[in-house]
Order: sequence, then structure tokens, then C-alpha cells
Amino acid sequence: MKSDIQRQIKLTDELIKEKRYSDINLITLSQNCLSTEQNPAIFHKILEYGHLKNINGQIYKNELTDIWFELLLKMISKSNFHTGYMLQQRANRYKKKIAFNVIKKGNIKTLSYDALWTLVKEVGRSISTFEIKFQKPVIGILTHNQLNSVLVDLACLSFGYRIVPLPLNATTAHIDYIIMHAEITHLFVGGEVGIKLWNETQSKNSTTIISLDNDKINPDSMTWEKFLEKGDSKKDFNVKDRLNSVDIKSIQTIMYTSGTTDNPKGIPFTNVNIISKRFSRALALPSIGSKDIFLCYLPLFHTFGRYFELMGSIFWGATYSFAESPAFNSLLNDFKIVKPTIFISIPKRWVQLYEMIDNKLNLESDKTSHIKNQLNDITGGSLKWGLSAAGYLDPDIFSFFHNMGINLLSGYGMTEATGGITMTPPDNYERDSVGKALPGIDIKLAKDGELCIKGAYVTTKYFKNKNSTIFRDGWFHTEDIFKKKNGHYYIIDRKKDIYKNSRGQTIAPQKIENLFQDFESIKSVFLVGDSREFNTVLIYPKFEKSNIKQDSKNLIQVRNLFNSMILSVNSFLSPYERIVNYVIINRDFSKDKGELTPKGTFIRKKILENFKKIISPLYEKNYSGLFFENKEIRIPNWIIREIGTLKNNLKWDGKKLSINDSSKLLILNWGKDSIRIGDFYYSSKTNILDFNSIIQSPNLWVGNFKFTNFTGSSIFRLKEPLFFNDLSILDIKKIKKLNSKQNSHADTTLYEIHIAVGNFLKNEEKCFDSLKEIIDTKLGNWSTVIINTFINFKTYHGPVFRIKLIEVIAPLLSGDLFIELLHETYILHSKKEKSKEFSFNIERTNDKHYHSFIKYLKRKKNNINTADSVEQDFIKILLQLIADYGIKHPTRFVWARSELVSWQLTNIPKPLYSTALKAYYSLIKGFRSWIGHSTDITVDHETGEEYSWKEVITFDDNMRQKHIKHLLRSISETTLIKESLFIFSQNYLIDLQDIPKKGIWISPIGSRNNKIVFRLLIRTRNYGNHNLVINLNEKWDKDFIDDETKWLIKMGAGLNNLPLVENFGGHWPEYNLYTEEYIQGETLNNYLKRNENDINEKIKIDRWQMRWLHFIWSGIQAYQEFWNRTDLKLSIQPPNTENLIIPQHDYKTGTRLISISKRKPIVSLTEHFISLLTDYIVLTEKKYPGLSHMSDWEVIFTATIQALKVKKGKQVLIKLKSEIETKKLRKKCELIGLTTNRINQFLNDIDNYGVLTKPVVFASLRYERWLDLNQEATVQAKGSIIKELYKDYDLDSLLDEYPETRLRFFMMTCFKKSDKYLFNEFSKMIKDMRNGLLSPWEMQDRISLIQSDLNLNNDEKFFLALMLFPHVDSADYIELVTTTYGEKSHLNLVSQTECQDGKLYRIRPPFIPKEIAKFHSLLSESSLSVTFTSKHEFLLAFNGRNKISGGLYWKNIEPHRIHLEWVVVKKRYQKISLSKRLMSDFFKRMKHTGINIVTVGFYAQDFFSKHGFKIEKQYGGLVKHL
Repeated sequence: MKSDIQRQIKLTDELIKEKRYSDINLITLSQNCLSTEQNPAIFHKILEYGHLKNINGQIYKNELTDIWFELLLKMISKSNFHTGYMLQQRANRYKKKIAFNVIKKGNIKTLSYDALWTLVKEVGRSISTFEIKFQKPVIGILTHNQLNSVLVDLACLSFGYRIVPLPLNATTAHIDYIIMHAEITHLFVGGEVGIKLWNETQSKNSTTIISLDNDKINPDSMTWEKFLEKGDSKKDFNVKDRLNSVDIKSIQTIMYTSGTTDNPKGIPFTNVNIISKRFSRALALPSIGSKDIFLCYLPLFHTFGRYFELMGSIFWGATYSFAESPAFNSLLNDFKIVKPTIFISIPKRWVQLYEMIDNKLNLESDKTSHIKNQLNDITGGSLKWGLSAAGYLDPDIFSFFHNMGINLLSGYGMTEATGGITMTPPDNYERDSVGKALPGIDIKLAKDGELCIKGAYVTTKYFKNKNSTIFRDGWFHTEDIFKKKNGHYYIIDRKKDIYKNSRGQTIAPQKIENLFQDFESIKSVFLVGDSREFNTVLIYPKFEKSNIKQDSKNLIQVRNLFNSMILSVNSFLSPYERIVNYVIINRDFSKDKGELTPKGTFIRKKILENFKKIISPLYEKNYSGLFFENKEIRIPNWIIREIGTLKNNLKWDGKKLSINDSSKLLILNWGKDSIRIGDFYYSSKTNILDFNSIIQSPNLWVGNFKFTNFTGSSIFRLKEPLFFNDLSILDIKKIKKLNSKQNSHADTTLYEIHIAVGNFLKNEEKCFDSLKEIIDTKLGNWSTVIINTFINFKTYHGPVFRIKLIEVIAPLLSGDLFIELLHETYILHSKKEKSKEFSFNIERTNDKHYHSFIKYLKRKKNNINTADSVEQDFIKILLQLIADYGIKHPTRFVWARSELVSWQLTNIPKPLYSTALKAYYSLIKGFRSWIGHSTDITVDHETGEEYSWKEVITFDDNMRQKHIKHLLRSISETTLIKESLFIFSQNYLIDLQDIPKKGIWISPIGSRNNKIVFRLLIRTRNYGNHNLVINLNEKWDKDFIDDETKWLIKMGAGLNNLPLVENFGGHWPEYNLYTEEYIQGETLNNYLKRNENDINEKIKIDRWQMRWLHFIWSGIQAYQEFWNRTDLKLSIQPPNTENLIIPQHDYKTGTRLISISKRKPIVSLTEHFISLLTDYIVLTEKKYPGLSHMSDWEVIFTATIQALKVKKGKQVLIKLKSEIETKKLRKKCELIGLTTNRINQFLNDIDNYGVLTKPVVFASLRYERWLDLNQEATVQAKGSIIKELYKDYDLDSLLDEYPETRLRFFMMTCFKKSDKYLFNEFSKMIKDMRNGLLSPWEMQDRISLIQSDLNLNNDEKFFLALMLFPHVDSADYIELVTTTYGEKSHLNLVSQTECQDGKLYRIRPPFIPKEIAKFHSLLSESSLSVTFTSKHEFLLAFNGRNKISGGLYWKNIEPHRIHLEWVVVKKRYQKISLSKRLMSDFFKRMKHTGINIVTVGFYAQDFFSKHGFKIEKQYGGLVKHL
């Protein structure tokens, strides 16, 4: 076995020489070695392979790091591998290769690996002279970074002497403590600081001092030369024996943390800790190797400097370069000298490098190559790797270096873990993340989020401290709070710094303070709030970075700047974490004042103590509290100032609020069930009455003159309302007498509303004129205040006054609220003024009210038998209002006519029928009155000749003379042409003068169903060409033709119905004719007959299968739609292809029934369904054998569901199921496959997966066909076709009835090949949609969970974004990004657009507070004075380097209305259409969220006009309707 192992070792050596790393199997080799007894040298050889870059690369690539690390750890222990063996290996392998560069005065002194090993052995020999019998010395080092101290360190680690580096930044007291605690016997001291520290210490006892600089420190000290000479006399120092004798599990070194108030803690490490960490880092960074050069300035008494840089450099066989000085300017010189590939630093140096480039170049616009060249010039041209350690670095700076080709890493570490614990994997940086766990360490998060670790390179105790609770259960508890997301760790705060507010809510100050670190204008920020009601912050600014001077002239600008920063941070916090107040302090926090640790972190108690006088005012009450029993009223200080009194002068006895030095008095009587404040009575949910909250909610006080006289006129200067829900107005009738005299005047809209409300409460009708003027010309933000106020007072007056109120405020009311108020008022009228006629003026109503009329009537019609007489009378009112609206708005005539006819065709009580009929004739009369008479004679404007209808009309030669005369007389004597064309065209009023001579051609179409049909082709002068049909009745009686025309009207276009037949024009019974729209197209039967040969060709079978499925589905849906519109009473028999016109393309709607004359009552539900299969499908397939059987009952069921909608359709199928279970029908149905099991399965599928509608099926099939032809299509191309199909098949229109539509479509296309886990999540979502628990418009949270929980590929992420935001244009790039706002996560869309400069820009919301602050700066630079509030939302544009190029912000005013505050684009981006792209994206996002009105102020009118904005006085500015 041993010989076999040796052969494998030899083979591995050969493969390494030949660079055939992929053929090496170290895992098997190591396992074989460990399973047998082997010479340690064999293990050492394998361990040597573990430092090779290419070997680690293979391990990393094959995801074998964990397995390999465990094997390495076993081999380290089994072979006693330690620092000395590692050094010896590197010296043997790399020999003359440079191990160290030492820079001095611009020159480099080098030391090779073999020379290094020689010196280490020499120093080790000298240290051995300090041994006394069997007692080894304990060595200490107190110096700056220098070669001699490194030699001492390496010698101790190599030959088993305990070594203790002393922190050079420690106090003398701590130095004393460390020397005593660690029992240091020999201390190597060097450098000015080291010597000074030693000379100031009290530990002058038995410690031997050796100078590292060859200078005597004191008379008793030993020089470096003297120290080395001691070793010359040591003859028995056997290197091999010394190396073999090292115990790798005993304490080898102790590193001390910098204590703040307590003594430093000693952290002991073994060689196992040290060596295992080196293998871990190598596996985490497999691209680093022996050709790399480190430039190092981090102190060697810290873990990163000592372990990562020094030990890491040696482990990799790389070159360690001693920086001449840590100073930045000195480092810049060192960069050019050593040309490093690796630079590890605190964040400050990376910031300085970035700022140096930023000052020299324009990082927004300069070419990337130019910036890279400049960066290379500064850093020596070879820098590839960096690590930012021990502090926060702006993620934008990380991104900058990444974009410049420098892989800058982030991480988190502690001395206890020999440094690093986590690190961002190469090329996998996540914003604000400290990365993933390094190989070989176990991490867990405790219940409170504390990070706990254990592993080979984590110490297990503190030196001489057995009672530490930080080590327990085998875990080291870091006392740092973390969260984990997508495998990455994010630090939240130090556990000891986390506090609770006065409500017991937990707050992590560092997490909140870190949000401010991105702001260039803030140097330091400190959060206050422990045990307090709310959080505040102390801010020390950097005004030089803000473009704002700190002087009295700029106080408002300064305040606006920091207000905006606070608000931007608050938008990313939970409500209880938000900052309520702040103060700008005049000095930074200081170590000298005991406010900072040596690491620069806060000593929170000391800061709170030192800034107590500044903090206290932040928590002073901004109100005066007055108490009576268990009740409190709070009066804001500004109101007290407005009144002109002092806090102490305010008195409240539970009944009135008075002022000692004033005659002002306010009734404030807080009783058991109500509170009287001034003129009004209120109910309250709390025992605290906050005047400020009341004032912010004007609907609680407008019209309350006693209240406003007390507070003063300043409350009318309120700019926008905030609604206070803890207080509500009770019945106003409790007020016996109302005082409407206002002592002070204010020239504001709110004041005018106040006066109007007062007049309303006094029964003065002049209130309506002023209210109307406010609504029509200066409404602004007050619509909700007006609505809520008058709803509060709706019971104050009788029905007449209330009707007038509804008439005036109608433009503000939603449809549902309008109908609710109208209904309530009618009920009141029927009780109090029944003898008077109920009259309502529809002058100010609009389409949304009309829609609500019809929606209300449809609901009542379905339950008309349960309506009482009062309800039926109200329905009569609505029917007449429908007619009035259709007359007032002729473009809505067709809707009104359809609804009124629908009531006549329904089985309703006779009085309702009579009202509907009367309203219908009233509508026709009013409409025709508006249309006006047709002209008999007109004049040709070109020739001046007169002409009549006779000269206009040309009749086809095949027409009979009696028909010619009849039609000519009908057209001449009626408005037939004018009325019909108005209905069929885009509301054109076309009369004789608009039609040239011979402009009308009339030809016969044929005779069918007892009528003769004529086609009119009409050519106009300016309104295009039009077609219509005249149906001339020959045999039908009057009742039948009346019934026929009404059914035609009902089957035509209505408010929510697509036409099922040709749209109806008009009926002229006196001329025995009616008109319809002419629809071109051939019947389905003629189409199939014309293509019969094509159908029977086998090679075209696929094409015709799909067409036939389309024709089946559309035809059945049309027949079932007719059935549905007759309230399931009539069907057309038989259903066949001869009575249908179906669009040939499956994505087009518009299937029409040619005739409905053969309608018959439904006798049997089962027979009705069987007829659809046999008469329509089976007979057609027999007639055309080439039409393969493409559908079955599932298609018929689905078409039924689509025609009747889900609820009604399911009820019909359940009824069908019960019918076919009877003996009489069961056998017959089973023969044709119609079974109860089949219906049950279909209904079950609907419940679980929703309805698979025809548009979804055909859109998915078309995608599959496209994919077959474009198998190499990019994801963007797939996204483009998906978006196209989604639009072509109008899938959005299905979402209200079938909320699962979008999900089903994407499941059947983009996600068809995704794994079952994704499908399971989608299925859960569909079920929730069907149960009304999830809206198709609000899927962000669920998609966010899917994206975070499942391992999705990039294509799946792209399609998720497209599914969630279907409004986005197909772009090169869209992405869903989860942003955390407090405790909630929100999914945001990032879209990409190309502008006219050919560059790509990303449009998205801000992800971090800094971006909002940057946007504020951009607005300020554009001379726009702005203050952000918590209501504002933002959409920003970023260039390719993630720099803000422009943006806009807005606030929500009402559920469907927003106000756009400002739009700004940087000057350099103003002529590339970026603003156009930004606005377009903004409109689409708003429309997607249900916004339909966007308002802006009166500024930049030309710009906004180009984007579709128009002036509307009602909104007080420019308005765009989406």
C-alpha cells in the first residue's frame, strides 16, 4: 500500500509539472493515506499541494471544498503539520523567489524564501538560548511592522515558542497588564512608539528587553546583533528535532483585543488554528497564488495583518511587501514601486483611492478605458484583488472597483476566529453583505439573530478565563446580531448596543446608523432612543460635501437637506424604528473624550452622558398637556403661540378650555359617551385628545366656528390633510344653535370650504354655489375633505337639501358612493316627503356614476322578487336617470338603450316594465331630438348646385321598384342615415351636406327570415366610407318585430358586453324597417366549404386541427353567450356553422350570430348541451372528414364558463350533473362521454387550477409553435414574443373574472420546463386567487418569497419579472430586486432602456437612502427647493455606472390619483430622450398599480403638454388621464 501511495505521489508531481490539474484526484489519494499508517512526510507532501492555485481552483470548481477541508484537517493533525514545516516547504519549492520586499526611501530590499528560512532558523537558535532547563521563554513583540519582528514571530511559531504580539495602540496600563497576564519573559521592542510605550510602562521586573533596531533601549536591554550572537554559541539546536517536537494543539500564540473599560482579553491560538485557516482562505480564494504580490501596511499585531497578509502570503508562496508607512501618500509611492496584485486595507484607503480618481476624472461620462488607465497608473497597474476590512465601505465604491477589474471583497471577522469568518465570494458581491461562510467554519444564528461559530480555526477559550459565558455549548457567541439572506450574511448590530424603546420594541442602533454612512454630507451619526418614546439622532455634518454653506442665510436649505435625509432613511425603516427628530452637533465624537473605542466604535453610555444637554430638548414635548380625571388634551405649542399666551395660562376643568389672560373660551366637555368641542359633538376611541391631529384632519373641524375662532386663522394655512381616525363626528343635530361667524379671515381654499360648510349647516342655499366654484376651479387636495365632511353632515338636512348636495359634489364621488348616497336620500324622501316628486339633476354626473347605475340595476334585476315597493320605486328613478343620461350624453345612448331594453325583456313586475318602456321611448325621443331632422335640400359647396337625397342615392339594377321607392321615402323622411351612422361611426353627425351626389350605393343582400336585407355603402366628403344594413320587414307582425329588435339591441353592444350580433341602429316601425351595422365576412359554413380540399389534405392536418378547435370554442361560446343573455331561457336551435361569422385568427374576438330569429325556449338543460356537441361539432366533422376530433366536453364546459362567468357557469354544470344522473338520460349521456365524473373532474380542476380559457390555450400553443421554429432564441426574444402574445390575446382583460390568467399563461410557456417546486408555488397562488385571498395585481410578496426560497436560474428570474410587471417593454434587461423596508420586503422592478446616445439606462425606485439623498442634491443643483415627506415615492434613472441621471417623485392623493411633484434630469442627459423614457416608464408603472389620474402644478407646461397633460381647473393644475 505504501509503495502504491508513493507511486500516486510521484504521478501527482508529474501531472503538476505538466499542468494537468484536472486529472489529479487528491480526494482519493488523501483518503487512501488516512486509511493507512503513513510517514508524516507523505501527508506533508499532499498538504503542500493544498497551497497550489490550480489545485484549489479545481476543488472550488467541483464544489468539493468542504470534503477537501475535512481531509486537510485530518492530515494536519495526523502529521503534526505546522508553521515551521510550511516555511521549510516554501523555501524548498520557491528557493530564490522573493518572499519579502522591504521599502526604504523609495528603494526595495528583497529577501528570498530560502534566505528567509535561513534567518528564521538563526533567530530560532537565538531564542533557544532563553530556555532555562525545560522551561521555554514566552516571547512578546512591541513594535511597528518590520522584518526583524516577523523573523521573531515566524521563528516562535516554527519552533514551538509561545509568542505574544502587543498592540501598539494599547495604553501603557494595558501593556503592563498583557505582559503580566501572558507571563512574557522576553520582549522584543522596536520603533519610536514601541520604545516610548515600553519606557512608560511599570513592568520593569524580570522581563528581558531585546531591541529590534540594534539600538539599546535601556542599559539592561540587548541589541539585535547581541541577540543573534547568542545563537552562535548554541550548538545543539537541531532543526529537525525542533520541528518534530512542536505540539500543534498547545497554545502557540496569544493575541490581545483592545479593551475599552475592561482589561484586554487574551485569545490563544494553536498551530492547528493558524494552519487550518490558511487552507480555508486558499479554498475561498482559489485564484490567488505564488505569482501574487501583497502590499501590506495593516499592523501585524492584528489578525488581518498577521494572518491574512503575512501568513497568507507565505502560505501561497507569494511576495509580502512591507509598506514604508501607513500614510496614504506613502502608500501611493509604494504602489508604483512594488506593483501589487493584492491590497488589503481599512475602508478609508479605498475611499481615498476612489476620491482621488473622482477628483481627476468625470466618473459619470469618461470612458471606462480612461478611468482604468488612471487607476492602473495610481495602483501600479497590476492590482487584481482587494479586501476592505474592519469597517463599513460604501457599496458604490465596491461596485466602482469591481467595474474597474479589481475584485474588492467584503467580509466579517474576529480575532477569536483568526480573522475572517465570512467573505463575499469572488464575483458574487451582494450590497451590504459580509459574504458567505468561509470553508471549515460552522455558523448558526441564535433565536435573537446572534452569530455563533465553531471550527478548526476558532479559539475555544480566553486565556486564563474559565468563566467566560461567551464560549458555551461548543460555540463561540460573537455578540453580533446578523440576518441571513440568499446564503449571504448581513450584520445588524452589536448585541450589547441593541435597546428597547418605551413600548418594549427592540431597536438595533447600528443598523439604522449604517443607513446614514452612504451620505456624503454626514460624517457621523448617533441614534438615541433607549427607553424613550421615539428615536432621534445626533448628526455631525460634512458641509464641504453638500454644496451648502453653513451660515444663517442657508438655514432653510440646511434644514431641508437633513430633513430629506432623515425621511429617506425612515422610508427604509419600520414605523417604530423611524427617527422623529434630530440635531446638528458642532463637534465630532472623540476618543479623547472617551466616546470612541480604539477601533472607532461608539461607547454609547459616554456619548449619552456628554451630549445630555443637547439630547434633552429633542424629547421635550411640543405640546401642553391638560388633564381632567383620566382624560388628557394636548394643545400644540404653535397654537399657544398663535393665541398669544403661555402654557401656564391654559386651564381645562373637563367642560371648558379657558385662558387666564384672555376672554377666549372653548367648550370642551368630555362626557361619558361623547365630547363636545365648540359647535360639534364627537366620539373618541382614546382618552387622549390631540389638537394637532384634529387640525391635520380638517373634515373634523370645518364648519366648527367656535373651534376655529379659538385656534386662530393659521389652521387654514394647512397645505394637505392627514386623516385622524381616533375621533369622529356624532349626529350634528345635537347642536341647538350654530354660530357661523368667523372672527378671522384667511385667503385659502380651506377657509372657503369652512365657510361653505357653515352656510350648509345654516340651511343657506348659497353654500352650493360656493361649493360648486371650489370643486370646479380650485379643488387642489381637498376633495376627500369635502366628501368626508359632507358625509358627516348628510343626516343634518332633509331630502331636498341632500339631493342638492349630491348634485353639487357628484364630480368628487366614486360611483359606488354616489349610488349609496342617492339611495339613502331616496329612502329618506319616501318617508318624509312621499307626496312630492323625487327629482335629481344629472348635470354634474359622469360615466363612473352611470356605470354604478347599471351595476346596481343588474344586481337588483337578478333579485327583483325580493325588492319591496320602496326599492322598486327607486329602481324606477334609476331607469329614468339612465334615459336622462343617455339623452344628456348622446355618446352613451347605446348603453342606455341596451339597459332599458334589458329590463323590458326580463320577467319583472308590470310597473317596472312600464317605467322601463316609458324611459326607453323617452330616450329614443330625446336622442332623435338631439340628432335633429335630416336636411331635405343642400348645396354643393364646390358647384353651388342644390341637391336632395334622390341625387345622393344610387340603387342597384337588381332592386325592385317598390323597394326603391320605399327606401328613398324612408331615408328622406327620417333621420335613418344620420342616426345610424352616429351609432356605427366614431360619433360622427353625418347629414345630407356631408355626402356628395351619388355618395350612397344601395344593393340587395338577400331575403331571409321574413325580411329583405339591403346594404348601404356610404361615401362622405370628410368622414370616410361607411356600411350599414337596412332590414325591411315583409311578413312579421308588429309584436314579433318589436321583440326581435329588442333582442337585437340586447345582443348588441352594451356597457360591459361585446356585440353578439351586428350592432343595432334604429327602428322605424312606421316604415317597417330597422338598421344594423354591416359586418363583412363569410359564414363559418361557407368558409369551410370554400376550403374543403385544403381541409382534406393530410399534410395540412395540424393547421386545420388548430383552426377547427378555434371555431368550435368560439362558436359554442357565442351560442352559450346568447343563452346567458336570455337569462338561460332561450337558445338558438339548431346551433350550426351556417349561423356564425367567426374571425379566422384565433387571437381575434368578434364572433357574430347572423340571425337570432330561430330562438326557442330551453326545454331540457341536458338536451341543450347535447345539441352543442351533436349539431355543431359532430355533424360538421361528418360533413368535413378532414376536421379531426379536436375537442370534447371540457371545451364545451370551458366555453360555457367563459360565456356565463365562473360562479353562474359552475351552478349550471352542477345542475347539468344532477340532470344526467336520472335514469332517463344517464345511458344516452354515457354514450357520448357526458358523465358526472367528467363534470366533477372539471369542477375540481377549476377549484385547484382556475379556468384554462381559450385565449390562454391558443396564446400558449402559438408560443410553442414559435419556439419550435426558433429553438436558439434568446431569453429577450422569448420575452418579446410572450409580451406580444399577452397583448394580442388581451389576457389582461380576463383578470377580473379569471385572476389566474397570467399565471396559467406563464406556466404553460416560459415556466413549462421548470421544476415541480416552482409549479407547486404557482398552484398555491392560483388557489388563493380563486378564493379571493390574492389579487393578480398584488403578487409581489409571493413572488419575492419564491425568488428568495427557490434556486431559480437567470431565465426564470427574467420571466418572473415579466410576469409580475407585464407593462414593461421587452428590453435587454429587466430584473426583480427585493428591497427591505423595515421588517417588510418589497419586490421592485429594474428596467433598462436605450436612449438616443446609444447608451443603456436603468429605471427603478431607490434601493438605499443614499440614492434619495443624491436625488435631493440633483434637485437642489437644479435650483428646485424641495422637502421630501413620508408620503413621497421615487422613480430614478441611472446610467451604466449606477450614477443618478434623473428622476421624479410623487405622492398619493387618493386611491386612484397621484400628484407628480418634480421631474429633473441632469443637464448632460437632457437631449437624449431620457426624460421621455422616464415618464413613459412612470406612466406604465402607475397604470399597473391602478392609478388613472396624474396631476402636476403649473410649471414646465410645454414639457408636460408633450406628455399628454392638459389644464383642468378642478385639480388646480395640469392633469393626465392614464
